[in-house]
Formats: sequence, C-alpha cells, structure tokens
Amino acid sequence: MVLVAAVLVAPAPALATPARVAPLAWTVGTPLVDGSGGVSAVSCATSNFCVAVDRSGAQSTFNGSSWSVPAVIDSGTALNAVSCPSATFCVATDVIGRYVVMNNAVWSAPTPFASATGPVMEAVSCASSSFCLAVGTTANFTPVDYYYVNGTWSLDSQAFDPTVTSPLNAVSCPTTTACWATTLSGLAFSFTLTAGPSATLVHSSTPSAIDPANPHFSAATIACTASTSCVVGSSTNQIATLTGTTWTTATVFPSNASGVQVACTPLACVANDSFSQGVSAPAPFTAWSSGGQLAMLSQITGLSCFLTGTVSACLAVDNDGFAISLTFSATGVPLYAAAASAFDPPHVLTSASCAAVDVCVAADAAGRTRWYRGGHWSAPTTISTLPLGVREVRCGPSAHPTIDLQCAAVIGDFHAYHLGSPGGTWAAVGSATVPTYAVSCASTCEYLSPAGRSMGRVKGYLPRLSPTAIATDVACPASASGCVAIDSTGHSYVSGSGGWSAGPRVESVVGTVLWSVACVSLSFCVAIDLGGHAYTFNGVTWSRGVPVSSRGLASVSCGATYFCVASDLVGGAYVYNGESWSPTTNVAGLSALRAVTCPSASVCLGVDGTSAYWLRVPTLNTHVRVVAVPAAQRRVGHTISVVEVSATRAPRGVVELRLGAGATTRCSATLRRISATTSRASCVIATTRAGVATLSAIFEGSFGFAASGPVVQAVNVTAR
Repeated sequence: MVLVAAVLVAPAPALATPARVAPLAWTVGTPLVDGSGGVSAVSCATSNFCVAVDRSGAQSTFNGSSWSVPAVIDSGTALNAVSCPSATFCVATDVIGRYVVMNNAVWSAPTPFASATGPVMEAVSCASSSFCLAVGTTANFTPVDYYYVNGTWSLDSQAFDPTVTSPLNAVSCPTTTACWATTLSGLAFSFTLTAGPSATLVHSSTPSAIDPANPHFSAATIACTASTSCVVGSSTNQIATLTGTTWTTATVFPSNASGVQVACTPLACVANDSFSQGVSAPAPFTAWSSGGQLAMLSQITGLSCFLTGTVSACLAVDNDGFAISLTFSATGVPLYAAAASAFDPPHVLTSASCAAVDVCVAADAAGRTRWYRGGHWSAPTTISTLPLGVREVRCGPSAHPTIDLQCAAVIGDFHAYHLGSPGGTWAAVGSATVPTYAVSCASTCEYLSPAGRSMGRVKGYLPRLSPTAIATDVACPASASGCVAIDSTGHSYVSGSGGWSAGPRVESVVGTVLWSVACVSLSFCVAIDLGGHAYTFNGVTWSRGVPVSSRGLASVSCGATYFCVASDLVGGAYVYNGESWSPTTNVAGLSALRAVTCPSASVCLGVDGTSAYWLRVPTLNTHVRVVAVPAAQRRVGHTISVVEVSATRAPRGVVELRLGAGATTRCSATLRRISATTSRASCVIATTRAGVATLSAIFEGSFGFAASGPVVQAVNVTAR
C-alpha cells in the first residue's frame, strides 16, 4: 500500500468536475488456483468434539485441543452443512444432493437423497442419532425436505403451500419431535414428527412470516432451543426471536452488515455478522448485548455453541481455516480468541503486490506464490508449508525489479518473512513469538504487530495504542524515509528517524474499524474502514470519512495522488480520481477482491479467491510548452511564468515550475482549460536577482492524462 504527495506554496484551486463517463471495467480474470477447500460449516456436540466440513469434500475433527488432518469423505464435491448431536454420530450434506453419515468415527459413502441430479439440501439438523431433518431446494427452487428416522431417510410427502416459491435454507431441531426451517423469503415452517412404528413428519400448512412488517426480510440461519423458542439471523443486519407463537425482530448490527449467523444453547444465543461483530442474549433471547469484535478480517462460515456445565461457549470457523473460540464477558459481550490453530485453509488466493507494472506476485493459502513477469504468470512455487499459507504479501516499488526487489509477507499464524532479491529465498524475520499483522516495503521493509510493535524499517512501538485497539495496517512510501500506521479505533501514527509518534486522529465513523491504508508520500494517504468510508491525509490532517460503499471496504492501493482503487466485501471496486470515488464494473459477480495493488498512475491488479484481474485507466499523452511572457512580467521579485499542457482533449491537473540554477524557487499551479485540447497555468515566482535563469516545467499527470516534462527554457529576468 502506498502514499502520494505534492508540495505547494499555496492551496491550489479545486479542479473542475469531470464529465460523467462509463465505469472502468476489469479484464477477464486469469485463473491462478483451483479455489478448492475452505471451511463451510461446523457442529459441536461438546467442547471436546466438533466436526468441520469444507468445499473440497473433507472433514476435520476437533478434540478440544487440536484438529485432525482433513480427510476426504465426499471426493470432488463441496460439503455445505454438518450436524453432530453426539460424538459418535454426524450427518453432512453436499451441494449436489447427497448425504454422508458418521457412525462411531466411520463415515459412509456419499448417497443421493433422491437421484444424482438432486434435489439439493442446503442445511441439516440432528436432534439425536435417530432423528434428523435436511432441507433444501428442488430443481424448480421450491421447498423440499427429507427426514431421518432410525437409519432411514424419507421424503416429506406433505405438499408445501404452492404460494411459497422460495427454497428452505436453514433448519434447527431442538428435540427429537420438533424442528423449524426458514426460507430465503423470510418464512418459517414448523415440523413435527409423529411417534410410532411408522413415524411420519408433518409441517405447518401455512408458514409464519418472521417479520410481517418487512416484506424484504430474508432469513439466513436459525437456532432453536425448544419448539417455542428460536432465533433467526437475517441476510442483512437483523435478528428475529420466536417466543411462544410470536416473532419479534431487532436490528442489532450496522446497516451495512449482512449474513447474520446464530447459534444457541438453552441458556444463551450468539449472533455474528459479516464483519465478525458479535452479540449475545440470555434466554429468552430478546435482550442483546453490546457488540464484540473479532480482531481480524474474517469470513466466518460456521458457528456452533455448547454447554460446559452451566456455562455457554461457542466455536466458529472461517473460510481461511481458522478456528475461533467465543466466550462471554459478565455483560454478555462475545469475546473472540484464536482456538486450536488453523486446520483447513482453502486453496485460494489471499494477496497480491506489484513492484512495477510488469513485475507482480500473487500468494495463496497453500503457501505458494506466482510471479507475473513479461505478461505471463509463472507456475506456483511453495515458499511455506505452515498452515494458512501466505496471508499477505507486499513488495516495495522498484525501477529495476529484476535486480532490486524488496518484499515482505505474513505467513501462517502471523509470522514475518522477507525476500531481498529477485530469485532469492524467503526467510523468517524477527521472533516467532511476536506476531506480525501488517507489512509494507520501500527500500527496506516494515513489520507491525497487532500490539503496535514495529521492527525493520522503524524500531519501537506505536505510542499510546489503546488496550482495546490493534494496529491494523502500515504503509511506507518509496519517496520518504518514514511510514504511516493506523489502528482499529481510528488513530494514525507517523514514523521518522526517531521512531513513531502519534499522528492526527482519523475521523473514523463510530462503530466501524479502520482497516487499510495506502500512501504515495507522507503528504498523501488514503485510509478505509470496514464500514465503507474513505479518508485522505494531506500530511497534516485527515479528511472526514467519505461514504464509498454500502458493503464495506477491505483493501486500498494508490498509484498516484489522483489514482487509488478500493475493493468492497461483495465483488465491488471503486476508483479515486483525485477528487471523488466512483464504482468500477463488478469484478466477477459477488467474488470479492481480496487485495488490490496499483503499481502506476493508471494500472491496478486485483485478485479474488481464484483469479487475477487488471484495471487500466485509458491515459492520453501530454505535451508541455513554456509560454513566452513580456519583459514587464519578468521583473525581479515578481516573475510570471506561464505553461501550457496539451493533449487530444484539454488536460486537467497541476504543473510545477522551478526557476533558478538550483531550481530552489518553485510554485505549483492548477491548469485552466483555454481550448478543446489545451490548458494553461501561471504563477508568480519571487525571484531575487536579474539575469538569465533556468525555468523548468513539469506536468505531474492527472486521472486519464500522462505526466510529462520537464521542459527547460532560459528566462531573462529583468531589473525593476
């Protein structure tokens, strides 16, 4: 990530508002990995027995202290749900309509519920080893369910209300005779198993509207502790609670949150949103706590809670293969902590960085890197076998990356690594006991721990870092000897030769997490938060937060003061042109860019889980010309300099003029359009003596216009 700066002797006037143009488009992606793996669900019978399943058809078991090596139980097919009512029995379902059953640690072969073409079950819940309910969708996207009784699966033969055209997507069975299931359209069905030699399942003929006042309510997950007590997490930012026969809805997360996951014990329920923020509520699950926050950007894909005596606790898993334990404070606030290490990372891209337009590196969760050189991506090279692989990689800008290259990486469980030359070997840096959370490189590299400990380019700690905050990112521009760091609570820090000092506070919006920063110089930075706001730094103060994306922001990179790119959490990206942000076309559906890196003022690389994409700004060449001025305007102390910049359409931006043998007298001026193809700028330089002086003019470039110059011309400064 990088900073941008311009030295002005006076504030420049605002540039004219650009004409509205079509959004910039990303190239078609170049696949770099297969995208397999990634944890999709977890179920815990006790604190000492949990099973997680992944999208490569494997399962892994947790024994209270460690995870087993993932073992394939459904070859070549993604598993999407799992339920374990005891340590000896589990059921998992896959995305092509099959189930796998575990009895006494032995998994069965995958078996279709009906046929090889579906229907597909989206969720499964088992109240015991003798009763389960799986729910999903038919080929026509209508509801369907199968129930398991004493070793046999049967189709629920009762027809669903024909007005219900949304599939079932979540289910919870709190007892061996009762279940609730939800639809994407915000409806809930109750299910009852009738006992007897030929047990049958019936469901409510008319579904309940979970939130009748909100026709757009969409259910995502459900957890029930009794047939009259359930909690539903919405696809947006709400939680609904069933008490008796009545549903009530509460908005507990920020408006830009999504995908609320819920899990319960008889004593407490916990809910977690897309930003890894969590709340809890004691029974009857209507009074929700203040929010807790997982101190890392994590896509939690599974959540399961259990009782240890009379104490509730939970285990979450994320797409990167992390296990995360949840306990609760005295006031119910969820407390997140890394559980027994990582166990099942996906084979997905995690990060990318460019040292130059034609030299970039992409890294994945399997510990591999691929290099982009000469217009082509290399075959993968394994640089680490640690679990989680490469979490982040950053390379410093280099004019000669084939001979001069500095890169840093965060690998495995937050270990720092360094690459000091092209073709060199990645080597561990610092102490293995001090985690590294963020890295940045220029001529040397910087490594920053969550607690604010800095090593590498700068030594020491971020001053006055709050105990409740973590250092989230650092950016070291190539044009400066210092760096800029940010923390999760909205503060910035600036380093110099003497170490770190507290910088100006970033006006972070309350309730969001300041997450990423990019700098081109120490006079221009852009920071973004998880709430979707962007902030700019001019070397003295930060701007107010500008809303950029309603779906949060996760990554930002700047190639110039007038070219930055930020990615959101659902496949969107946004471009900063020096004045405002505008959206690009979506990259690849809802596939979020995990990293963006902009090595120039017009080129940016982005990677999602599987592919690399390029964004290029159409850029016009420009020509700079020094305009002759009358002698009366070239007097000592008041020398007027005029410059014109031309292209196929009139350029916008700033020119810098320097006058004198040492080019120590300078000014910056904003271009003004004078014709369809030409813009002009002028400024007054306070010269000190008469005679011939050298005038140098440089156009610094702007969005869509290439930099040009310097153009040098002799100027005869006359006496007063």
